Amino acid sequence: MLKKFLSNKQNQAEILRFIIVGVICTLVDFGVSSLIQYVIYPVAEALKIGPFTITPNIFLAALFGFIFGVITNYILSVIVVFKNVENKKTSRSAKGFIIFVLLSTGGFLINYAIKELGNLIIPMDTNYIWFVFIFGVATFVVLIYNYVTRKLILFKPKKEEMIKSDENTTTSSQEKE
Repeated sequence: MLKKFLSNKQNQAEILRFIIVGVICTLVDFGVSSLIQYVIYPVAEALKIGPFTITPNIFLAALFGFIFGVITNYILSVIVVFKNVENKKTSRSAKGFIIFVLLSTGGFLINYAIKELGNLIIPMDTNYIWFVFIFGVATFVVLIYNYVTRKLILFKPKKEEMIKSDENTTTSSQEKE
């Protein structure tokens, strides 16, 4: 099924657009996060809450990077990425934006957990290279989560596009044989 999905040219184009938009939004997130963590609020004592450690500057950097990134991402996803959507009215409404933000919040929590874990291994406030590496790992994991959840929940393809996609894939695989 995954092979069939990935072999479809429309899906390939959509994934490419998703990645390009993701790079733009990652740069927005990274810029805001770096500004907060290294310029505005560079040093903060970690807070222990039960078994969890929360580092305020990492949390604020991740939160504001997320806010700016998700707004940019929603606008570009609606306009550029997901073109063949079953219910454009819903995906472009306040309800669609709320669903997008909720799905993105799941991504934010995954992202934040990875960053806190990275900070436990090597403190990021004194090691910018480690910050960049952990930022990249978190971004890659969340990229996959975001595409799958948005595609399955908010930006479902039109039914005729799914049928057409299946027919094109079947035809092209029969031609190869």
